[in-house]
Amino acid sequence: MKLNELLLDFLQEEGYRPQVDPNDGEITFKSEGLTYSFFPDENDDQYFRLMLPAIYDVNEDNKYDVLEAIDKTNFDMKVIKLYIVHERSVWAAFEILADTTPEMKDIVPRAINMLRHGRAEFYQNLEN
Repeated sequence: MKLNELLLDFLQEEGYRPQVDPNDGEITFKSEGLTYSFFPDENDDQYFRLMLPAIYDVNEDNKYDVLEAIDKTNFDMKVIKLYIVHERSVWAAFEILADTTPEMKDIVPRAINMLRHGRAEFYQNLEN
């Protein structure tokens, strides 16, 4: 079974209300007020990337500070990667290579927790 199918099954079983984009297969769901996105990779079925989109707006006035905070956060965090998307917002990603029989009950809660922590670390690094 593909990762996106496993994730969708897990989310439904756990009471989340996932939405699937019919165009690209993106799965979105909410947890504690935040929206998460999963983008399936048709070229790599073991690549699991859960994202927390648009956590901070970027403009010309704050871009340098944002890049410094991203760099520090990326250095300090495991498995979490932050980057600027479309030159206007910071996104956080939880990225792993899953084995051939991944357990979503082990991956998804930890991914959500780590993304929340990465977001908090980014905000803290931005203030310092």
